[in-house]
Amino acid sequence: MSLRYLGIGLLTCLLAASAAAQTAPPDAPQPQANRQSLQLTPAEREAERIKHLAIVNYRPYDKPTHKDQFIDYLNDSYGLPAFGRSTTRALYGEFFNTGTAWGTDFPGYMQRFGSALAANAISGNVRFGMETLFHEDMRYIPCHGCRVMHKIDNALLAEITARHDVDGHRFFTLTPVVSDLSGPIIANTVWVPNSDPINGLIAARTVFPARIGAHLFQEFVLERRHHDKPEN
Repeated sequence: MSLRYLGIGLLTCLLAASAAAQTAPPDAPQPQANRQSLQLTPAEREAERIKHLAIVNYRPYDKPTHKDQFIDYLNDSYGLPAFGRSTTRALYGEFFNTGTAWGTDFPGYMQRFGSALAANAISGNVRFGMETLFHEDMRYIPCHGCRVMHKIDNALLAEITARHDVDGHRFFTLTPVVSDLSGPIIANTVWVPNSDPINGLIAARTVFPARIGAHLFQEFVLERRHHDKPEN
C-alpha cells in the first residue's frame, strides 16, 4: 500500500513539474525588424523614414514642425523674398506715382519701399497666426519635374490653398487672401498720406501679382529641375 502511495506521489510531482515547464514563459525573441533598425546608421534610418513619406509635387512631403513654420515665416516676412516683393511694389508705385504725396524722387521711392516692407510684415504676421490657428502648411513647395502648365497651376493655387495633415493634401483656405489684404489695408489706414482702407484694397492689386511672380521665380529659376525629369 505504501509503495502505491509513493508511486502516486512521484507521478503527481512529475506531472506538476511538466506542467510548470510547459507554462513557463519563454524568453521573448527580439523582432527581426528591431534588430535591423538597431544596425542602421542615423543616415540610413532617415533614408528609411523618407521612403515612407507621402509624395507632394514629386518630392517626399515632411509635415512641418512649429519650428519649421516659424523659420518659413521669418524668411517670408523679413528675408530676401520680402525684400524682393517690396522692391517690386515700390517700383510699381514709383512708376505710376501711387501715393502722390510722396512724389517720384528717390525719397519718395524709399517711402514706398519702407511702406511695402511694413505692409509685408503685417501680412506675414497674420499669415503665420492663421496657419498656426488652423494647423495649415503655408509653405510654397515648387513642383519638381513638372510640365510648364503644372508649375503655373502650382504657383496660382498657392494663393487660395494650403496643405494639411501628414500627406500634405491641398485644400481651399482664405488664409492667403486675408493675410495679403491685411497689410495694404492697415498701411493705407495708418501711415500712407491722404489714404484710407479703400485705397488699401486697391493697393492690394500689386500684392497678389508680386507673390505669384515670386512663386514663378522659384519654379523656373531657383527650381531648375523642370527639364531633368519631365512628366510622362
